[in-house]
Amino acid sequence: MDIQALKKVSELDVFSLLVFKLIYETGFANFAAKELAVSAPKISRCLTSLRAIFNDELFFRRQQGLKPTPLAERLYQPVCQLCDMVSQIERVADDRLNHHQTPILHIAVSPSIITSVAIALSKLPRDVIGKVKLHSWQADTEELIYNGELDFGIGFETQDTHGLEAYPIANVTSLCLVGNTNHLFWAGAGAEQIKLEDIIQHPIVYLRCKGFNNRIDPLELYCQTHGLLLEDIECARKLEDWYWHILTMDSLAITICNEGSFAQQIPQLRVERLPQSEFTKLNSVMAMPSYCLIERAEHYRRYSLNVKEMIINITKSLLE
Repeated sequence: MDIQALKKVSELDVFSLLVFKLIYETGFANFAAKELAVSAPKISRCLTSLRAIFNDELFFRRQQGLKPTPLAERLYQPVCQLCDMVSQIERVADDRLNHHQTPILHIAVSPSIITSVAIALSKLPRDVIGKVKLHSWQADTEELIYNGELDFGIGFETQDTHGLEAYPIANVTSLCLVGNTNHLFWAGAGAEQIKLEDIIQHPIVYLRCKGFNNRIDPLELYCQTHGLLLEDIECARKLEDWYWHILTMDSLAITICNEGSFAQQIPQLRVERLPQSEFTKLNSVMAMPSYCLIERAEHYRRYSLNVKEMIINITKSLLE
């Protein structure tokens, strides 16, 4: 047994191995700092320690980033294996803890579907999904997911998802119109006769959703594109404000159909599906976005693949 080699290995720590792995894979120390949520000086100290342990530069600075030395090339696979083993140990420890106490899953959800998701989750047995706390998507949601304060999110991919993994899971294929049951609009047209040009003759309210209509709503963009006058349009930042505006301000709103079905359960509200021709008009000026699952890198996740797939399937079912 090489005592010197064993001494070098004993001086290693898991965090430094993760730093080595990330720098090797990306070529950038600042990416490792962001991914591990630590300062750049801490990454630099880890790299200095690794260089001292192995008596090797490990990475040379080049114009395209940090390039591994021959020793670093040979170390990469063993380091990956060690990191995988640590992840397995962590999962076993988590499973043992979860056997005694199931943690609460914290999920951020776009306000456009949060009611639908909550009701769908309430129908699942607790021993299947556990306790889930939903959080309405806010301006700092991506940062909270990145920092581990939220487990993952169902929303729209934005430029703020750097360092997170995001992939589409469901598309919006239809919309509906919501208004007070006594609204004058309903006296003028049946459900099959609903036209955008008639809707905009009345006050409009829309629910702001980051990554979709936080800059401009599709109906507003449609009017601008076609030279139509839209005199009264307001943005609601909270779901309850959106409901109150419809109920008390004689405003009309357009939303996804499944969420609209819950609005219809309020006796004072009426909900009608937009004809496909009107949906196409809006989709032509601003493509309806895909709902995405947004989460941290795999080794940071505190939930099982089965739980994630259940949430994905629920979201898909809401938009079919």
